Amino acid sequence: QIVGKIRRNEIEGDDEAKVAVFPTKESGLPFLKENNAWAFVRVGSEFEYVVMYVTGDVRQVKYFAKVKDVVPPNEADLERPALSYVDRDEIADGKMVVRFEPGSLYELEDPVPYETKYPQSLQYTTLGALRTAETTDNML
Repeated sequence: QIVGKIRRNEIEGDDEAKVAVFPTKESGLPFLKENNAWAFVRVGSEFEYVVMYVTGDVRQVKYFAKVKDVVPPNEADLERPALSYVDRDEIADGKMVVRFEPGSLYELEDPVPYETKYPQSLQYTTLGALRTAETTDNML
């Protein structure tokens, strides 16, 4: 589902557009790539874009996508049954699937490297901050 690579300054959209920053382990990337979505998360507000901060040895904001909609897991039309990705506890009530616009999931050519701040859970930033960040400290 990854359509290619994109530089952050090539991303179109309003500088003030809200971007959800989700942390993931490398083990979460198959879900992202198979489903063109991110799942089993609680979201507190609307946002237009998603970026993924990959933890572990990677420690970078590495993927970007435009949000299509946010739906309950049973409406998400996943490639495999939800329980093949996570255990039942992670599909708790109120957790949602963030589906991406087709053709909008990119790997960042210039990922944002970790400095001292990283998302331990969902955080928000702006598209402008994502475009210009030298490190995670500049956007979180």
